[in-house]
This record gives sequence, structure tokens and C-alpha cells, in this order.
Amino acid sequence: GKSVAIQSDGKILVSGTTSNGINDDFALARYNNDGTLDNAFDIDGKVITDLGSNHDWNFSVAIQADGKILLSGESNNGLDEDFALVRYNSNGSLDATFDTDGIVTTPIGSSNDWGSSLNIQTDGKILLGGHSFNGTDFDFALIRYNNNGSLDNTLDGEGKVTTAIGSSNNISSKVAIQSDG
Repeated sequence: GKSVAIQSDGKILVSGTTSNGINDDFALARYNNDGTLDNAFDIDGKVITDLGSNHDWNFSVAIQADGKILLSGESNNGLDEDFALVRYNSNGSLDATFDTDGIVTTPIGSSNDWGSSLNIQTDGKILLGGHSFNGTDFDFALIRYNNNGSLDNTLDGEGKVTTAIGSSNNISSKVAIQSDG
């Protein structure tokens, strides 16, 4: 597992990455508070999601106020990595109201982009932070999505922003939200 979250009912979510023998996919398991797999979650307590024909790596999990579950990370599009975001219903099925299939991948630049940290604003908008390769080195990167999976264009006009902190690699591993938003 890469990330752990606790639901309001005490059930435990563990997310990470698993290999299907050819490439890697997002993995999610839900446990009862006694440590047994929750069979009400996708029949066997486990969900594997293949975002495409190349590798997909999960780095973060979050639970929305309505009980829906978000996983974030990166997905290889055949050329490079893009930010990746998947939303599940509370029963483990993909949420078709989220970008029609439950899966959103977003390129930031023309090279590798890694979505390493996930957070949800009080208004339901979703923040995905990480880093993006600018052709020379990595910069901090932030994307904000509306609750339906579309980019929130009120963030820097296009829903995504990058920031160079120094003259070398800038790697972001956590996004947090201040109390004033």
C-alpha cells in the first residue's frame, strides 16, 4: 500500500499499485475495522483499475464528504506520464458521473507529470499536486478539478499551474488546504 484513509464508519482504505504481469495498475482495498477484507466492496474487498495500456502508479487516496473515493497518481500515455485521478462510488465501482467513466488523465506540460498528493476543498473541488518536467527539470505543479472531473478554469485560467522554486528539480509530495481556502 502507498496511502491509507479511514472512512467515517471506521472502515480502512489502503491504496497502491499492483502488477498485472504486463504493466502496473491502481489498486484499492477496503478492510473492516477488525482487519478483514470488506466483501461489500466490489465483492471481494479489492479493486484494480487499469487506466490505459501502459503503467499506472497510485500515490494518494482521499474520501469525499459524500463517501466517494478518489485515487491519484500518474498514468503513462505511451510517451510520458500524465496526472491521473480516479473516482469510485462507495461500493468500489467506478463513478460514471466523474468524466463519464470515473477516470481523468491530465497532461501539464509536454513531458513527465506526476500527481503525488490529493486533497479536497470544502466546496468539493479537488486539488492534485505534484511535479511536472519543463524540458530541463521538474517544477511544482497543481491542478484543480470541479466535482465532475473537469478542470476548474478559475485556477490560473486553465485549471493548472506550475511553479519553479529554484534552478533545479522541484519535487512536490504533499498538497494541503489552509483554513481560509
